[in-house]
Amino acid sequence: MRINRNTKISKILKEKPEAIKVIANLNKNFKKLENPILRRSLATRVSVKDAAKIGKVPVETFLKALEDIGFEVDFTSAIQSEKKINKLPPDFSNREIITLDVRPIIAEGKDPFPYIDKTAKQIKPEQILLIINNFEPIPLINYLTKNNFVHWVKEDNNGNYLTYFKLNCKKNNFWQRLFGKKTIPCRFHNTEKDTQTNSSSKEKYIKNEEEVGKEKNFEKIKNQFDGNIKEIDVRHLDMPLPMKTILENLEVLPKGHALYVHHKRVPQFLLPELKKRNYHYTYKTINPDYTILIIYKNKEN
Repeated sequence: MRINRNTKISKILKEKPEAIKVIANLNKNFKKLENPILRRSLATRVSVKDAAKIGKVPVETFLKALEDIGFEVDFTSAIQSEKKINKLPPDFSNREIITLDVRPIIAEGKDPFPYIDKTAKQIKPEQILLIINNFEPIPLINYLTKNNFVHWVKEDNNGNYLTYFKLNCKKNNFWQRLFGKKTIPCRFHNTEKDTQTNSSSKEKYIKNEEEVGKEKNFEKIKNQFDGNIKEIDVRHLDMPLPMKTILENLEVLPKGHALYVHHKRVPQFLLPELKKRNYHYTYKTINPDYTILIIYKNKEN
């Protein structure tokens, strides 16, 4: 496999799982990749250049370590210049700062993204979101800057990264104001969700039909994997342990088997992760607080 500075860590680990130890030895921050839930959540969002920046090692060093275990490496891309970002925040003394320290969340082996995402969507124009972490949260910065935020980063005396996010409130220009155009709303802007919201009623109908089809397909899939099903119950677990438990079981699930999960409901945060890993799912709703899922891969996968 040929890799360069833009190759996602998830692709590298999929090609050579033993690369986890090599990467972990480059910097202590990379040891988080040894945790299955963090590996699944972070590796898909981070490229080699991002990981090198997080670990404070040259891209060339990172690529050389991977070359030593058999990867074909394109070093010419390693010398490309990085886009500069604002390093020092302005004076926020007149704004309310909403602080989220994700260090304890990561220390417990949890994915901090759902917590950050929920908090970011509640930020108001007059507020500042401050994320505290022990490494520069590059995947998070990329995500929020695509969703109407600007950011500043600084490192404190203890080596912690303080990343400040402010909504990028755009004002109408002179002509827009002259002709009475409504003020542009200042909010968390999720392009994917807006696209779904603006889709036609026909598209929404098709999507609903697909969901109905999953329920209708439940018994067929169950019979298809008869005798090759592993069963778990996550209804008693507190968030985010259900998702963590499911992903950990999928990692050790024998080929040709399906995971039969007793859950409270269809886990929305889990579904994108299943798609990334080429898993399919079907489900059956027993009651509003009880849903059964079957998670599986097609035979060709």
